[in-house]
Amino acid sequence: MRIGILGGSFDPPHFGHILVARQVKETLNLDEVWLMPYFMHSWDQNVSSAYHRFEMTKLIEEKGIITCDEEVRYKRKSYTIETVKRLKKKYPYDFFWIVGSDVLTSFKRWKEHEALIREIKFLIVARDGHYLPSKLPKGFKLVSSPEFIASNISSSIIRRRIKKRLSVDGLVSKPVLSYIQKHNLYKKA
Repeated sequence: MRIGILGGSFDPPHFGHILVARQVKETLNLDEVWLMPYFMHSWDQNVSSAYHRFEMTKLIEEKGIITCDEEVRYKRKSYTIETVKRLKKKYPYDFFWIVGSDVLTSFKRWKEHEALIREIKFLIVARDGHYLPSKLPKGFKLVSSPEFIASNISSSIIRRRIKKRLSVDGLVSKPVLSYIQKHNLYKKA
């Protein structure tokens, strides 16, 4: 099987995540895309609990796009290199790590980034407002198609809008919004 992995905070998961997952799956004819919320990030410590982020991510699953608990179940910080090695031991699949073009500027901060490029292929998705060099670094492939739709929806924008009591209709699904409201997420300044 050919599996794309879309990792991130998913704090909260939004239509931009689904849009990317669907388009990468279609464009590269992947069998599945796994949405993988991290348990704890190396340099972004200001996120909701892994439990809430994982539960919300499950609410946006659809055929061929599923939530993977590999990093959440690990219950501690897991660097991408470690996650990839665990996945490759467990499954005989071809894995592809999906990232937005905004990652290119910070990729050298990733633990063992040079070894990581040898372990897994990276798929770059253009994000509105983020620079995309004419030549990608070794190990990265641009996912593009004339029909590909880029998005600038981000979890941080959604959190800010909720804090300001602005509408997030059209940005998150109704089940995710209900979950956010039920658990009173993102209200605190």
